[in-house]
Amino acid sequence: MKKIIYLIALISFIGFVSCGSSSEKDKSSEKKELSDEINDCDDFLAHYEEWVNDYVKVIDDYFNNPGDETVATRYMELMQEAMTWSTKWIALADCADDEEYEQKFEDISKEIEEKLKEIGL
Repeated sequence: MKKIIYLIALISFIGFVSCGSSSEKDKSSEKKELSDEINDCDDFLAHYEEWVNDYVKVIDDYFNNPGDETVATRYMELMQEAMTWSTKWIALADCADDEEYEQKFEDISKEIEEKLKEIGL
């Protein structure tokens, strides 16, 4: 059952990241809000990579000790944040449209998939 949950979470996350879209009005308002928090593409990717590293660590911790409520709680928090990251990426249309940044974003995102494969999910 846990494998199914992990697979659904991964598929949902990747789907939101790669297929998300919003209207121009939504993009401009999201981009303005995001600019206060993250200034440019490189900064965004650095923060995203930190989040992915934390997420991968929590997956590993949960797999090694599924009864730890602290880890389970942190996992759920990170799952909720996954939606935020995909929304932020879409808001950074200039970054998402740049092949170099898009490739970096995808490479960082693949770390999650690789970790799930590593633990057999």
